Amino acid sequence: MKKLIKTIAAVLAAVCILPAGGCSDGAERKSDGIRVITVNFPPYDFVRQITGGDIIPEMLLTGGQDAHSYEPTAKDIVRINDADLFICTGGESDAWVDTIIDSLDSDVVILKMIDCIDSPIEEEEDEEEHHDHNSDETEYDEHVWTSPENAMTICAAIAAELMLIDPDNYMKYADGLLAYRTELEALSDEWREAADALDKPLIFGDRFPFAYLARDYGIDYFAAFAGCSTETEPSAAKMTQLIEKAREVNAPYVYHIEFSTEKVASAIAEATGAEIRLMHSCHTLSNDDIAAGETYVSIMRRNLEALR
Repeated sequence: MKKLIKTIAAVLAAVCILPAGGCSDGAERKSDGIRVITVNFPPYDFVRQITGGDIIPEMLLTGGQDAHSYEPTAKDIVRINDADLFICTGGESDAWVDTIIDSLDSDVVILKMIDCIDSPIEEEEDEEEHHDHNSDETEYDEHVWTSPENAMTICAAIAAELMLIDPDNYMKYADGLLAYRTELEALSDEWREAADALDKPLIFGDRFPFAYLARDYGIDYFAAFAGCSTETEPSAAKMTQLIEKAREVNAPYVYHIEFSTEKVASAIAEATGAEIRLMHSCHTLSNDDIAAGETYVSIMRRNLEALR
């Protein structure tokens, strides 16, 4: 939050010294307009909403690609180098960003979404992965956008960077941010109402990328794997725990995430009589979803229906 406040303060300072209708000397725009690159879908959609579709970012992860196994190509690095703004998660799945920063020969602004929030959540370690983890460095859950509260903060940071890059249009970005924030506030209210109505924990037979959503809205859960787990088979003890917990609370649903094999969720459902339902993390979308015009808000509302 401190970084965000400093950024917004810099924006306000820049706005105050700009002559009407003109750019400052240090904010010259590229002739082909503002170019934004995002790693995944949430910031891609945030930019679209804030700018009213005037800026359509380029997205590195398309067609349901898995962020946890993605590696940038030489072409991707060239695209980033040519951008005005590059937005990534700042988590373990795009740790490659830090390795290419020194190779960039442009003044591209790099915004890490995880740096936009006050209290990132430490990534949980699965039992199977714990023994192979040799690093003393703390890893944080990167799925910060899954909480609408965080989404509002991230959008403010994006708008602030766009204002600095393109001060001619700062009022457009300010107005766009305000309008979109109203939509996100309504979504947040819906999630809080739905979470307050829950009387049992969620059972996830899959990775759980919703730690921020669970924390911000008070949702209890039991999951087979942590959010960025590379595991595909839970231990026998974990499987037993999930089945017993589902039976104990009489869980009506067992959840899985997008592009999942659904193998673990299906096994729990078969053992308990629960139904299987999808909760979409918004991390990456299928080509069909993108073509159908899905947005962050529409997907999070679909998740609300699955919760209810």
